[in-house]
Amino acid sequence: MTERQLKESLKNGEIHSHYVLIGDEPILIDRALKTIKDTLEVEESFDLDQFSLPDATVTDIATKLYLMPLCSKKRLLIVKNLEDVSERDLQDFANVVNRDNSGNCLVLTHQIKKGKKYYESILKKLAATFPKAECVVIMPDRNEIKKWIQSKIRRDGLNLNNAMVNYLEEEFSNDITGLKNEFEKIENYLHETGSIDSAHMKDLAKGLCDVDRYQVVDAFLDGRPEALRIFEELQPYLPTNAVLVDAMTRGIVSRARGRVKTIQTSKATLQEVLEQLTVVDRKIKTSSIFTRLLMELFILHNAGTFKNGASYGR
Repeated sequence: MTERQLKESLKNGEIHSHYVLIGDEPILIDRALKTIKDTLEVEESFDLDQFSLPDATVTDIATKLYLMPLCSKKRLLIVKNLEDVSERDLQDFANVVNRDNSGNCLVLTHQIKKGKKYYESILKKLAATFPKAECVVIMPDRNEIKKWIQSKIRRDGLNLNNAMVNYLEEEFSNDITGLKNEFEKIENYLHETGSIDSAHMKDLAKGLCDVDRYQVVDAFLDGRPEALRIFEELQPYLPTNAVLVDAMTRGIVSRARGRVKTIQTSKATLQEVLEQLTVVDRKIKTSSIFTRLLMELFILHNAGTFKNGASYGR
């Protein structure tokens, strides 16, 4: 029986006591389960039980199977993941299920690997193991997936070109779960790009293409007034100001080594500046909320200290 035949059967009032749903797409299996549940009009709070193998025991399931429905015509029991049970345990479970005459509805699910050959072999095996059950083979339908893609694009107003649509239809012709995840990626991308105006796009492009932490280091060491402005502009693009502390330290040491004679007369100042940087670095590593302020104060207080290789003091 196919999923379409299952729907027609239920629509005509033909409800079997046992079903085995076989498929490679959890989404389609859940859709078939919902169809059965809606047809039975089950009161979920009282007359629905769901189990997952091998966590549930045969006793747990059998006990619920023979309970009388409270608010519905039939109780509905859903047992998932037959594929996770060993052949021996599956046969023991089947021996209990095959004796069932409770009048309730038992639905078993078996998720398989992708490929038609798996459907054929598993169907034959499960049909023999559960002879009282109606086996329902749930395979992704290529034409249905194409219609779903087109409907999704129209309904959500997605502006996708023909090449993208063809890619979705070809790449995910038998992969509903993958298609769903791909649409989520596309929607997230369109949402992000759609929320950025042209001005912000230019700023973002500048930030991504021209992020150079040594710009602020050079401005700081040269005592240029734009040092603080460059620091502020870099903030959105730096994962942490620890990156800037590292660059500052390297810049100061490099500038000092290039001016050996001058630095000999300003070791105290050099040591003091590096100690200040160490304090800032320690605050960053302890996640202090004042690290940005400390960096600003450090730049304002010490900018130009090593301008032209000379130590100007304070």
